Amino acid sequence: MIIKHCLECKYHTIRLDGNEETSHCSRENCWSRFTKCVLYKALERFLKEESIRPDPPFTSP
Repeated sequence: MIIKHCLECKYHTIRLDGNEETSHCSRENCWSRFTKCVLYKALERFLKEESIRPDPPFTSP
């Protein structure tokens, strides 16, 4: 599986995992699906999509 988010990263490489091309992170030396970078991006996207209303602006009393 090639991860679209990783294609812009300078540490991204494509390697074979069995018979499938897979995103690999040379900075963390693991498959991209297990990197902190992808974890944070997924969390950011999840929170954005699951938010039912934006946080109210802070006003001082």
